[in-house]
Amino acid sequence: MKPKKYKVLYLTFHPNIGGGETILLSLLAKLDKKIFEPIVVVTKKGQLSKTLSKLKIKTYILNLSPYLIRKLFIPGLSPSSIYKFIKLTRRINPDLIHVNHLNLAFYAKAATLALKIIPGRHVPVIATAHGKWDCLYFYQDLVNQFCTDKVLANTEELSKTLIRRKILNLQKVTGCQFGVDTNYFMPLDKTTARKTLNLPQKNLIITIVGRLDPVKDHMTFLKGAKFVHEKLKNVTFYIVGSKLGDFTNSPRETGQSNSYEKQIKDYLSKNPALAEKIIFGSFIESMPTVYNATDILVSSSPRESFGLAIAEGAACALPIIATVGNTIVKNGRNGFLVKPQNPKAIAEKILTLAINPKLRKKFGENGRKLITRHFQLQDYVTRIENVYFELLKTTAHIRRRRKMNLLNSSSSHS
Repeated sequence: MKPKKYKVLYLTFHPNIGGGETILLSLLAKLDKKIFEPIVVVTKKGQLSKTLSKLKIKTYILNLSPYLIRKLFIPGLSPSSIYKFIKLTRRINPDLIHVNHLNLAFYAKAATLALKIIPGRHVPVIATAHGKWDCLYFYQDLVNQFCTDKVLANTEELSKTLIRRKILNLQKVTGCQFGVDTNYFMPLDKTTARKTLNLPQKNLIITIVGRLDPVKDHMTFLKGAKFVHEKLKNVTFYIVGSKLGDFTNSPRETGQSNSYEKQIKDYLSKNPALAEKIIFGSFIESMPTVYNATDILVSSSPRESFGLAIAEGAACALPIIATVGNTIVKNGRNGFLVKPQNPKAIAEKILTLAINPKLRKKFGENGRKLITRHFQLQDYVTRIENVYFELLKTTAHIRRRRKMNLLNSSSSHS
């Protein structure tokens, strides 16, 4: 008789692949399939659903409304979406629900409450916190507290930020830093990588990786690039990432979700000399090729406490420029840290690295060592599996207790 597999239902909302989706895909690829059966719910068809199909992961497309107001991170609460998700969850009958984006935790909670109608059923909800944007406002803390059994924070700093208002219980937060497959993300030949991507061979290439989303703050990167462009001639700025996409069904926001992309294009139209130095890479499946074609990797996001692209770039031995608070970049050892929304500071650090190839090499080597020692993908997967086991044990205990209560209740009435 085969041992029972535990069904883990993953809920995620970005149809295209960014950092959060890459982390989910990496987890699913390495998860022990002899013990766990992963099932994924995605809100729309896109790059993610196609990749899941290639991995032969059972996937459902369900049009959930992730946000009511995107700018304020107010979760979407569509009654019809809640009903559809509850119906689907009852059909799947999962043992665990893992929410890949905290704004969808309400749907997971609604489903688990519906499943509690079945005697003895308790389905724990785990949610991954990706950054400080998951707890900017007090109502996010309320959702995190009342809709989850466990919140996984990718850094110690994020753990502290999640509980700072004392709404989310400390016992619910577990540190679980992301990891990188260093056998996949590794230094390779730069000339070959640039030829593959059709990038100029002789230019200094400065790259930013991340979907076109205000939380990534591409505008600060572009303003810094303008300063650099005025000093350096042979330079290319490479912007890699998917478009933002539609996150809301709210009439107030529908049709305006790509306004940030428009803002970027408007800025470049007013700075045509800079625009000539910009190359948009959109979504690129082979990210190691991107990093190996790059000389300097920049993250201008003001709230990126980890940053998967930063870790991947470091694994490929790149020097990194990131904002203060990032846990991967050790200032002066494997890169530079600058204050958020400071284009001049970014430009100064780019120029420092541009004229010093030895420093770039030193930072890159140090970054590779850091990732190899402390941020391995398999360690991350093992930590996740341990959290699953812990919650499953708790669930089994609750089920036994409920069964005993039912037996005691029936015997007292007989």
